[in-house]
Amino acid sequence: MSGRLAVLIEESRLLLSSVPDAVCIKNTRGEIVFANRAYEKMLKRGSTELVSDTSEICENGVMLGTCMVYHDISDINRLRRELDRVKQKLRKAQTRYTFQDIIGQNKALLRVIETAKTASMTPATIMLRGESGTGKEIFANAIHNNSPRRNEKFVKINCASLPEALLESELFGYKEGAFTGALRGGRKGLFQEADRGTLFLDEIGDVSPAMQVKLLRALQEKEIMPVGASEAVKVDVRLICATNQPLEQMVEAGTFREDLYYRLNVFPLHIPPLRERKEDIGLIVQYLLQQYNEFYGRDVKEISQEAVALLQQEDWKGNVRELENVLSRVFVNIAQKTICIDRAAIAQAMSGEYGMLQQAEHTEKPTGAAQILLETLPENLQEAVAQTERQCIIRAIQQYQGDKNRAAVALGLPLRTLYYKCKKYGI
Repeated sequence: MSGRLAVLIEESRLLLSSVPDAVCIKNTRGEIVFANRAYEKMLKRGSTELVSDTSEICENGVMLGTCMVYHDISDINRLRRELDRVKQKLRKAQTRYTFQDIIGQNKALLRVIETAKTASMTPATIMLRGESGTGKEIFANAIHNNSPRRNEKFVKINCASLPEALLESELFGYKEGAFTGALRGGRKGLFQEADRGTLFLDEIGDVSPAMQVKLLRALQEKEIMPVGASEAVKVDVRLICATNQPLEQMVEAGTFREDLYYRLNVFPLHIPPLRERKEDIGLIVQYLLQQYNEFYGRDVKEISQEAVALLQQEDWKGNVRELENVLSRVFVNIAQKTICIDRAAIAQAMSGEYGMLQQAEHTEKPTGAAQILLETLPENLQEAVAQTERQCIIRAIQQYQGDKNRAAVALGLPLRTLYYKCKKYGI
């Protein structure tokens, strides 16, 4: 039969020699009886990262030999290793916050931090409760970074920022051809992206009733069903949720499923608002000074006690996020060589008067349309600023036909800030 194998090789020599992959043929004794040029080059390179496909050569049910096709996957493995390194860096970048970044000495806050540290070491689902701007996302980052899953992915999504249909495909993924515009090959959802890691669902209280059912199934079965798929996919995900909504009242009203509420509210953490820990404002500002100096190109060393006292007089309905906005305005307006932030700079930023202080004395009295506009505004400065801000937001949203993404860009606001202000002003 070895003669018959030689005939077959001779008949196929031209074809086998032109194949770009390394090919060799062995007889029944395991001896190489043919090897193409690609195989010889492979041996000279000394490639070690190879995979091979082996097929038996048979005629009339009798085995004549085997054909082996080798593939050099060195480049593929190199790219895979580089991708793993990039993913590792991304995981570190995504979980940049730790418990050390939660600033404060308030007793209630310290109790929450210690409780969160204990909970982070368990696989329990955590529900972060608190007003907008209290730092729920920072807590979620810190919990993940302190957990046994710290070396895996931390994936986050704001459930209020996406419509129901898009939110489903983002969370659970989809198969190719599931809907018009679906990517070729489909796409993994965030549950699969966070497999063995942590998934942070922000604004969970804004999820629709239909999506609540699908989330409940994912939590109960620990598996998800991609859009357009016929088989479920197992996932191992640690869930952290956050909301500023009164979920208990929503459960009573029937707008939030009771069974999902108990699935999510396994380990609740209530983050106190800034107005209940005003003694921490000075520490928070000192922490922010270091970051803002680098961002705004300043060299501010300190903030005066009078300025801190003025900040402590506010109720801070927007919590730490609102405090950050005020401090940002200060850094924009102060002179390049300012060393200490004084009370006047804080008062200017809090009032919304963005012009330089020394220019205020030379401001001309408004006339015409500007005078009419001023006469329609409330006497209280904060109320006037709020009314003007509300009108600007309404005008921008109307201008872009309800597209809040474009409106936020036009207003120079982060999208989350725009959503917060819309809720604040009832827009």
